[in-house]
Amino acid sequence: MRRMTGLAIFLAGILVVVTPVAAASLPAYSMQGTHVVRFGETLFCIARAYGVDPWAIASQNGLVYVNALHAGLVLQIPYAPKTLPAGPTCPRQFGAAAPSGESGYTEACACRVTHLIATGDTLTSIALKYQSTTWALMRCNAIQNPHYIRIGDTLCVP
Repeated sequence: MRRMTGLAIFLAGILVVVTPVAAASLPAYSMQGTHVVRFGETLFCIARAYGVDPWAIASQNGLVYVNALHAGLVLQIPYAPKTLPAGPTCPRQFGAAAPSGESGYTEACACRVTHLIATGDTLTSIALKYQSTTWALMRCNAIQNPHYIRIGDTLCVP
């Protein structure tokens, strides 16, 4: 019993010391607006839509595991400008058009050819085979996870 009491006091002491330090380290951002997560949206596609640092969105909303966004989650979009590499961009829910000029990940594409996914295929190997890019394949086929494609599916290759 004495050992349990000592452990409880030790853990309480750690919480008292750690909690103020963690809370003080969070940056303060001004807010642009809110974004309601739709099915298939990722933190990075939302960040690209508003030209914002994805880690600032995660920090502002207390997201610990950023790959577990769910539809209906309301995110506060902070003002933390950042230029991100090309990739899927979610449709904006407030403000002007996307800063990069991309219209969104569901954009219709003209297919030059279709490709039947076989064992061992990856988006990268398919893109190289047809002189395309992984991002173009993802955008035109509404693929959210580049590491998950299914054998037997047909891809539109732009």
